Amino acid sequence: MGKRVFVSADWNEPFDSRSWDKEVVDKIRKWVTDDRYDLEIDCTDDVHDSVLDNNDDCRRCDIKGECGRHINRSSVIIFVVGDKTGTKAAGVCDGISCSPAYSGQTKSRCKYYTSPAEDIYEGGVSEGNKMSYLKHEITKSAQKGKSVILVFNSMRKEENWIPSWYNTLLADGEFTELCRVPFWKNVERTKDCYQDIKEFLQ
Repeated sequence: MGKRVFVSADWNEPFDSRSWDKEVVDKIRKWVTDDRYDLEIDCTDDVHDSVLDNNDDCRRCDIKGECGRHINRSSVIIFVVGDKTGTKAAGVCDGISCSPAYSGQTKSRCKYYTSPAEDIYEGGVSEGNKMSYLKHEITKSAQKGKSVILVFNSMRKEENWIPSWYNTLLADGEFTELCRVPFWKNVERTKDCYQDIKEFLQ
């Protein structure tokens, strides 16, 4: 039986065709339907959509809380790093505006800002409300002792794309990085890195 994997990635909604991180996530999704791989995969956007569809009064912190629960159930985290990842700040909650940016909801105050963190984060991430979705997901992964596979949305290792906060967590020994690899094997984007990382997924 393959492992349960959580895929952490971010891109603009509606999907910006110039930012191909979604293409990486969609390719990873196909691994689930391939009998050779035997994986269970949860992707960030699936969790976001599920929370929005089932919660008319959704907040960014609700989404982080649900992502945290999916991370708890996962064995490995795949962190997709593209050319815009280092500057992504979506998900930050200042207590005043906590509605998801692409939900169509009017700006609403956070339901959890003055409450104990464990109310939504299950005793998890200190000041998680002030973090972006991506930073919260990796910090939560570190806290729960999850291992991370970093994949670059490129044919090369683009080290300068990695967010500074990620490097800080890694340098402080907060989590184990299993490997970092370019996701794409060819210019046509038809071959991916699965063979390079499969030992960590089985």
